[in-house]
Amino acid sequence: MSFLDDRKALTREKRLSALSHFHGTLEGLIDETSGTEIKQRIRTFSQIHVDETIYAFDVLSKIEDLVIIVNGSIGCSALGIAQDEEEGFTWFSTNLVERDTILGGDDKLREAILRANEEKHPKAIFILGTPVVAINNDDINSVILELEDEIGIPIISIYTDGFKSKTPVTGYDIVTHSLLKYLVDKNVDLKEDFINVISFSENIEDVASIAGILHELNIKFQVLPRFSSIEEIRKASKARATVVLNPEEGDYLAKELEEVFGVPYIESEAPIGFRGTKNFLLKLGSFLNIEEQVVAYIDEAEAKISEQFVSNILEDKRVFVDASLSKVYGYGRLLTNLGGQVVGFSSPFVDLDNRKQLKRFDFLQKNAIAIIGNGQQFEKANELEKNHIDIFFSENVGNSYVTDEGAVVVSTKNRVTYGFEGVDVIIASIRRALRLQGKNGNVSSYKDSFKRRSGNWYVKQEVS
Repeated sequence: MSFLDDRKALTREKRLSALSHFHGTLEGLIDETSGTEIKQRIRTFSQIHVDETIYAFDVLSKIEDLVIIVNGSIGCSALGIAQDEEEGFTWFSTNLVERDTILGGDDKLREAILRANEEKHPKAIFILGTPVVAINNDDINSVILELEDEIGIPIISIYTDGFKSKTPVTGYDIVTHSLLKYLVDKNVDLKEDFINVISFSENIEDVASIAGILHELNIKFQVLPRFSSIEEIRKASKARATVVLNPEEGDYLAKELEEVFGVPYIESEAPIGFRGTKNFLLKLGSFLNIEEQVVAYIDEAEAKISEQFVSNILEDKRVFVDASLSKVYGYGRLLTNLGGQVVGFSSPFVDLDNRKQLKRFDFLQKNAIAIIGNGQQFEKANELEKNHIDIFFSENVGNSYVTDEGAVVVSTKNRVTYGFEGVDVIIASIRRALRLQGKNGNVSSYKDSFKRRSGNWYVKQEVS
């Protein structure tokens, strides 16, 4: 049965038993996530984290031809400030105040919708939920029904509230659910000659790297939902097939396109490193019946990489990987091939779907550090100092605390990591980072008394 029969998407905790609080070893994590359900843990103290509202806003802000209305207090709209550099991106706020939380903010929502339509002439309007509206329970659907026919474009509610889920990737699921339910064309009798490439968190550099490969192989494609248009989203049901760049983010969209609209899902790993990219392309080539062309392309790319590949660049270096679970394998395998010793990893969550990745971590010892959590820099700092980490390889921002613990950061922010080009860029980034090693003052952000505690000091078993 399709999830689209539900009014809104379930949280990852309810749908896939997602765990976002764990601090221990790889062996302990595998054991704890091996049942039909995953036992939940809690953090008695949380330093910093993002929520599903931020994730939903981020992906919507990368779609053309739409306007976002943040339905909440003006403070909730602050998350749009970081996107202001995006050309053509527009967001409005209903600016709900204390009176509106008691008497309702319907009038302000109507005003925001009409103003957005008049000023920007979008092809769709998305109303993003916030904790304020989740608490006062405004009847958003009545406003949508009242105005949708009047202005003649889709008005879509995104049911985020900011506190029901500890797994922010739920925000991607909520957006996916709304796009499939209210935008994607239900008439799927005629398929067209292109594939869907699903991207949620990838930067433009990574998307461009994969797009360049597909162009060279003469594969027609469209990227969804990030960097797409409303019309491209509508056409998603007409594609020959779907591939996903990060499975733990895009599986929901790909599986529903297959189940509801009959678009085959070509399952593969993230195209990271030589082997990950090769596997990604071979799966695609097999489905499209262009295996010979893909193999010839891979052979040529392998020859170019071999000329620059230095297998001992990370010799005697202890490495920690900070990335989504579906990417840890690709990064860890590449860093091991470069001579590094990967001693641990941190990821935002593990659930019934992505836990299969843990069995692939053969580059790690059973007692390797495993931190599952959204943010929680203090826990990572604790392990960095105790385990004398040399390299902190991270796809996340806000890593200044790492250098305070004596490690150097290799950041993937705004850098290519996907495809064969990504291999060269990662190696170049490591070279630059190694030149900085030992040049910081190593003044820790945390007191010695904290770092003498065990890393899992604040992570407790949930009591039912």
